[in-house]
Amino acid sequence: MVRWLLLLAIALVIALLARKVLVALRTPATGERDAATPPDNPQAKLVRCVECGAFVPKADTVPVANGLRCGAGCLPR
Repeated sequence: MVRWLLLLAIALVIALLARKVLVALRTPATGERDAATPPDNPQAKLVRCVECGAFVPKADTVPVANGLRCGAGCLPR
């Protein structure tokens, strides 16, 4: 009985090691991952409208004296 438990434990350790090696082979190296990541686009950053509090892309905002507004709907009349 002890022999079967020992064989089961050894098989489990081998399976876990094989899984760890396979996962390591599938994931790209750190340098490859950094090169594949696109640079941050500052225009894609979300900002908060000072009038209504909605988060909108910075490219869609209108600058005002006290911050950014989300467009013509929030501009003061």
